[in-house]
Amino acid sequence: MTTQPTIFLSREALRLGSDRELRHRRASGTLTRIGVGAYVDTEQFVALSRDEQYRTRVRAAALRSDPASQFSHDSAAALWRLPSIGPWPRIAHQLRPAAVGGTSRVDIRHHAIGLDPDAREIDGIVVTSLSRTVVDMATSTAFVRSVAMADHALRRGCTAEDLERAIRSRQSPFGISRARSVAEFASALAASPGESLARVQFLALGYPAPELQVSFHDDRGFAGEADFYFRALDLIVEFDGRSKYGPDREFQTGLSLEQILLKEKDREDRLRRLVRSFARINWVLASDRRALANHLRPHGLIEKGRSRKLLREPFSAV
Repeated sequence: MTTQPTIFLSREALRLGSDRELRHRRASGTLTRIGVGAYVDTEQFVALSRDEQYRTRVRAAALRSDPASQFSHDSAAALWRLPSIGPWPRIAHQLRPAAVGGTSRVDIRHHAIGLDPDAREIDGIVVTSLSRTVVDMATSTAFVRSVAMADHALRRGCTAEDLERAIRSRQSPFGISRARSVAEFASALAASPGESLARVQFLALGYPAPELQVSFHDDRGFAGEADFYFRALDLIVEFDGRSKYGPDREFQTGLSLEQILLKEKDREDRLRRLVRSFARINWVLASDRRALANHLRPHGLIEKGRSRKLLREPFSAV
């Protein structure tokens, strides 16, 4: 588990008489400003993952807020450990009662859309419930980014009914249709953000919806599960991503990379013998719709009836 860096607040330094030292460290670059009057050790901050860096910003905002403040949107998503396709913002997000409103600060945006009665506490910070967080994100960010978060939430036990309740309980009508589109498209069977990204790209290109995590068997028994199976074409498409092979992989953590690659080669050889066609894609291909379409066209997937709205929607798959 990553050690959280100490957050230094200007108001505390002033009270303790160490504000001069804080100013000196900031001027020398050994401290990095992460919010209004909030700083962390630069080396420690740079060493954090982008997710942890944003959670540190949220933590700094929480230290300067009322303890009962409810953090929402990206801030809640980061604390729930939902994946972000694209960068996190540099500001924190908080809820306000719909009738109260409130003025946003430089590094904290206030949303006057009603508090969440099912709020939870994570890392000492009050955040919206998992379902409310997914719905809030679906109303405010790109479709592909919110789908990746919704897929992950469903894998963690959030249900379609939970999402529908969160949609119905919203006190703001803004983005309701977008939220329902995300909830209807989301699937607990999408095993990684990369697979979520690929599913959205398939939709945008007008491909038929693939079956997810389909099991295949041969004379040796269970051969493996396919990430995507296009039954009409007898085509398996596999997504190669960080969750399979990277240092932060979610599966086969007890094996070396060499062992994983050998097992995967055997698995692929077996699967290839069971279907008519087999294709591999990765983050680079999935992030470029034209390249993805060109890659999959020889396997029989032809673009048609493409979603103009999704094709226009920008996102950064990094």
